[in-house]
Formats: sequence, C-alpha cells, structure tokens
Amino acid sequence: MEDNVVIRVRLFVAFLLVCVGCGVLDAQTFVADLDASQVVGSSSETGTAVATFELDAAQESLSYSIAIFGLDLKPVAGDRTEFSDVTAIHVHNGFAGSSGPHVFNIFGMPSEDDDQMVVDFDNDTINGIFDDSDAIDPATGELFDQNSPFTTKLFSNFIDDLQGNQLYLAIHTAGQGGNIAIRGQMLAVPEPSSVAVLFAFGLLGTCARRRR
Repeated sequence: MEDNVVIRVRLFVAFLLVCVGCGVLDAQTFVADLDASQVVGSSSETGTAVATFELDAAQESLSYSIAIFGLDLKPVAGDRTEFSDVTAIHVHNGFAGSSGPHVFNIFGMPSEDDDQMVVDFDNDTINGIFDDSDAIDPATGELFDQNSPFTTKLFSNFIDDLQGNQLYLAIHTAGQGGNIAIRGQMLAVPEPSSVAVLFAFGLLGTCARRRR
C-alpha cells in the first residue's frame, strides 16, 4: 500500500513539473489587505478592503477584484462628500511603510483609465483588467504623459515592481480630505504549483520514512 502511495506521489510531482514547464500554471496571484494602519502618516478611517490581482501567463495584463467594507462607492462624483465616501482608488509604487507616486488610475479622481472596469455600487465592489492600452488617451489615441504624476502609466513597465511587492493599492476618502484613507501592499502569493510540489515532496518524504 505504501509503495502505491509513493508511486502516486512521484507521478503527481512529475505531472506538476510538466505543467510548470509548459506554462500551464504560470499565472501569478497577488493580494492586498487594506486598512488605515498601513497609511504613511495618519488616518482615522475604520473601513477596510480586500483586493486580489492576477497577472496573466503572458505578463500582459493584470485583472483585479476589489471588495470594500465600511466605505461607500457612489456613482456621482458630486455626491461623494460624506466621511466614508470613496473619492479615488489608485495603484501606487512604493514599498510597505513608504509613500510613492501613483501608477494606475482605477476609480474617481483624477480619472478612470481602465476601460474594462465594472463597479457594483450596491455591493461596493470593483472588477477590471489593466494592460498597456489603459495608458492610451482615448480622446487623442496618444500615450498619456508618462512624466505626469497623475496619469496612468504603461503596465508593462511595472511588472518587476509588482513581482517585487513594490506596488500598493490606495483608497482615498472624503473624510480624509481626499488623502489616502486605507492602503495595502500588493503581495505575491505562492504559486499553486510551488505549494503543491513542496507538499508532494513532503508527503513523499513522509512515506519514505514510514517504510524504514
């Protein structure tokens, strides 16, 4: 019986390695857990948010899903005046504990550059996909000024920063005077293939020890 388990685990490991080699499991996942404690400076906001991101295997686009709790998404910008009303959501470039320039405009001011963004105002969720096309001004067909501090930048220029845990998601609210109310670092999670391989090798080692 134990020999059969060892054989199956070895086959499972071999299968995973083939998948990795073929790029089947190459998509990368990142998560951000947002709250006021991560804001550089101070924030009295008690709301939170959770976001997940997936970098596609070709590293050409980043899909995201943001769920907001205790804050309000409102469709009309002029109505975003109460303490917990969200005025803007951006991705910034900077390590945890430090501030950095914003890279992508998602929601609110100064613009909403992701043309695939979908906002559910009833449930306070946002979903979308970023790629290099979002750095193109739809009015002119030209690239946004990449030296401007408030324009969406080319996604492809920030893949290394993303993979190095150097990007963070920031949510601004009216109650903080339009400043960042909550933020969270976009952290890479272990690839399923890596976790599975480590688990399988551990199981294989356990089986081998039991046979002694």
